[in-house]
Formats: sequence, structure tokens, C-alpha cells
Amino acid sequence: MMMAGLHFMKKPPFKNIVIHGIVRAADGSKMSKSKGNSLDPLELIDQYSADALRFSIALITSLECDTKVNKEKFEIGRNFTTKIWNAAKFLEMQEEALKGAGGAGGSAAGSLDGQSSMDGRTAFGQPLSADDRHILYAADLACRKVNELLEAYRIQDGALAVYDFFWTQICDGYVEYVKDAPNKAVSVAILRDVFWKALRLLHPYMPFVTEEVAHQLGYLKDGETIMRQPFPAGYTDAEKTAWGVTAENYEFVNAKREAITALRALRAEYKVPPSAWVKATIARGTDGSAGAPAPLPEEDVKVLAKAMRAESVDFVPAGSDLAMPSKITRFGTVYLSLDGLVDKAAESKRIAGELAKLAGFIRSSEAKLANENFVAHAPEAVVAEARRKLAENRDKVAQLEKLAKLFA
Repeated sequence: MMMAGLHFMKKPPFKNIVIHGIVRAADGSKMSKSKGNSLDPLELIDQYSADALRFSIALITSLECDTKVNKEKFEIGRNFTTKIWNAAKFLEMQEEALKGAGGAGGSAAGSLDGQSSMDGRTAFGQPLSADDRHILYAADLACRKVNELLEAYRIQDGALAVYDFFWTQICDGYVEYVKDAPNKAVSVAILRDVFWKALRLLHPYMPFVTEEVAHQLGYLKDGETIMRQPFPAGYTDAEKTAWGVTAENYEFVNAKREAITALRALRAEYKVPPSAWVKATIARGTDGSAGAPAPLPEEDVKVLAKAMRAESVDFVPAGSDLAMPSKITRFGTVYLSLDGLVDKAAESKRIAGELAKLAGFIRSSEAKLANENFVAHAPEAVVAEARRKLAENRDKVAQLEKLAKLFA
């Protein structure tokens, strides 16, 4: 191609070359028709869709090393496509609900790009919440990061950045917040704006899905195409300053979500029914841990309680030692009250059984490691594993003994 370009066009046909690893079969061998281990892209498109195939390949193919591929890896793209459709449907339903209630929906809650629809920290005359400002910061961060990565031809890293922004920040984070947002009209408008940015960031990787969703959600008129739309570059410094979009607020909300995840983990660990409402307590600094203002605004506490499925969330000073199961997070130490939720007698019996079992394992490990013949002649990896297992079981005993006190 280079020689033909120089000969016929009298100039190089291209200046930049991207060299990536080889896409290999699942066993690491080169794909070959003669070996019969190659994948038919047309079959993959029929099974997973063209966009799922395209995105999956971009996501798993590294510049530095070869990639082993099997059909299961294309489920990444298919699942991501489903996530996009579900998020688009959610946005559409929220806008329709606002229209039906006489609120701002559809074009009235349109993109904030190039508009002065927000004055100071307000939109539609209402203040922006911490979560609203968090997703605006995340969108700005994603736009700048993806632009930087694609300019450097880091195609896989760009796909990972878009994937994380869409799945983690928008779907897992902000969509869940919007469901119970105190000011639904403002939050839906912001969701619409960051969703449009996400679609344009994703378009090079998934052209068909993004084109269809952009038309269905009214971002494009008949005859327009997402290919002709400007690639998002983030918000201006003036906009971020006016809206109160800061790194400190971004870290605060990340810490708050970490606390929500911790409480959900505690619920699962103690087999608290998903339908049960609990009482949560958070021990955190009065000066506002993780960059948060102190005390926490009432609306933020309500949103936090709904996300935790808690009938109440109480705050106590950092360093408080409560007789409840807990997890340490950047937001503070999260405690879960088990009163009325767990059969204490049954839980105490279960813990006693586990402690007895672990005591036997520990005695066996200690005896093995006390045997000089074993330590001297067994492979180093085997001895190291025995020591690791002993330390792990001792840690488990310490945790269970602490829990036993809760049910005494």
C-alpha cells in the first residue's frame, strides 16, 4: 500500500501505523482455516451483533501482547449493548413521566452543550445536588480521557474508559440516583446531557447502536447522523466553576457510594432479606470526611438511606466502637444493626461450629509446620502455601470471635 501510494499518488497514503498483538485462538495458536480454529465473523455478527463484535474486539485486543479469543468473550459486547438499551429506555420513560406531570421533559430537558440553561449552581431554578455535580465531573473526565487516549491510538484503553463511564458512572451510579432524585427534572436533564456525551464517545466503537439510540431519544432529527456531530470535549472551566463541579465533590460521592456498597455487603454477609429495611450507623469525622461538608445535608441523607434500604442512617463521631458488624470505608465506618433481623441463637450456634472446624485446621497446620522434616524437604511453594493458609485461618478465627460477642 505504501509503495503503491508513493508510485501512483506521489505521496505516502498514511503517516501513522498502529501495531497491535495477534488475535489468537483460545489455545494460543494462530488462527488458520487449514486448522479449522478460526472464527467466522459473519456467524459472530448473527449471534452477538456487529457492534458487540466490534466493541469486544477493541476491548480485549492489547497493543502490547497477543490476545486469546473464544466466543464467550463476545458476550462482553452483547451485555454492554443490552445495558445501553436499558439505560436509554429508562431515560425515555423518565422524560415521558415528566411530560405527563407537566414538568420539563424531552427537548426542554435537552443537552446542556452550548446552552446557558444553568445559572450558578442551579438548573431550572433549583440547586444541583452532590450526585448531579459528580456525574458532570465524571462526564468531563471521561471526555478528556477518551480524547487523549484516541489521539495516542490507545484504542483498547479508550474502550475501557468509555465502558467504565457508561456502565459504572451512568448506569450503576447516576441512574440509580435519578430514580429517587429530590429534583427529578434537573437530574433527568443532566442525565440526558451526559448520555448524549456517552453516545458520541461510544460511536467509534459501536456505530449502529449509538446511531439508533440517538434518533430514538431525539438527539438527532431526520436526515441527521451521529457521525457528523462534534466529538465531546468536556465542559469549560467556567461551566464547572459555575456549577460547583469539583474534584473534592467527585471524591466525596465516590466515598459515599463505597459506603452504600459496604452496607449492601454486610446485608448479604448476614443474610438480611433484600426486602427488609435496616438501621445503619456511620462513624465519620465531624470535619467532613472525604471532602464532604459537615453536617451532611438532609436531602443527601435521604438519598443515602434509600440506596441502603435503611429506615434510618445515624451519624456518630469517628472512632466510635459500636457492638455491630461493620466495614471501614473512605466515607467512614459503616455499621449494620441486626436487631430483629437475625436469629441470634442460630447465628451463635453456626459461628461456634465454624470456630471448632477452624481450630482443627489450625492444629493440623501448626503440627505440619512444626515438623522440621516437612519444612526442610517440601517444595518452597508448598511450605509458603501452608503458612499462608494458617495465617488466613487465624484471621478468620479473630473475625468470628468478634462476631460471637455480638450474638452472646
